[in-house]
Parts: sequence; structure tokens; C-alpha cells
Amino acid sequence: MAESGYANAREFFEAAREASIDADRISRRLAEMEASEGVRAQGYDAQGRGSSKDVNGMRRTEARIDFERRVEARREADYDLIDRATSVIYGDGQTGMGGIDALMGGAAADVMWWRFCAAATWPEVCREAGVTDRWARQKAEQAMDMCDAYGMWGMVHGLGVAQVG
Repeated sequence: MAESGYANAREFFEAAREASIDADRISRRLAEMEASEGVRAQGYDAQGRGSSKDVNGMRRTEARIDFERRVEARREADYDLIDRATSVIYGDGQTGMGGIDALMGGAAADVMWWRFCAAATWPEVCREAGVTDRWARQKAEQAMDMCDAYGMWGMVHGLGVAQVG
């Protein structure tokens, strides 16, 4: 796991899950801020100088833009980690020709994606992947063991496929 900067697969996938939660939280906050801006009609009334009122209706928009600038790098890092995890799950190019998908099958890969890249709860994972809770948890553990055994680079690039089979 040294090539990924994480001690083991569990640490890597948990970091991806946290990144997914963070990216979703940022997106929700931005959507809330944008919705609060509302559509305002252009006003042509005379406005007094020195008024503390938001005369042009831009205060909320400016606050959202400032927030977006502050979190941009963090959100990009979140999406980068989610993308790396997806490549470990589905292989290089995320085609299913490598990674957990190639070694363990699509259902196991989908369990990993829903749990760690989409930050789904176990009931959501099971519903989306069409598997039982016990099966999903067992396959997730096996997938992480396999990632530790082959290494992240090996998982992304399909190493080990010929040996399993």
C-alpha cells in the first residue's frame, strides 16, 4: 500500500468514503446557498448613499462565490481520491477489466463502490448491489484483503487476474 500513501486498503477506502461524504456536504451547502440567492427583479428605485442594505441583492451570491473559492481545492482532492478508489475497484480506465471487478466480479465491485465511493449505508449498499448484508460485508473484507495482497497498483492494472481463475 506504500504507493497510495495509506497503511492498508481499509485506511485507503475509509479515506475515500470520508472524501465522498465531504464532497457531498460541500455540494449540498453550495446548492443551499445558491437556492437562498433567489431570483430578484431589477429595482430602479433611488437608493440612498451609505445604506447598509444589500441594495443590489448580491451579498448572498458573493458569499457563495467566496465559499466556493475556499473549498475548491479540498473538493478537487476529494474527487481525485474517489476517482483513484474507483480505479482500484473497476481497473484502469474504470472499465471492469481490472481491479476488484475483474478479480471478484461485478457484484463485489459494486458493493465496494457504493460503500466507499458513494458513502452509502450498508442497507443502501445491499439494495443497490442486490445482495444480502452478510454477503456485502464479507466481500468488502475479502476485497480489501485482496488489495493488500496485490497492492493498489496491481489492482488498478489487473495483475493477479491470470492467477485467480
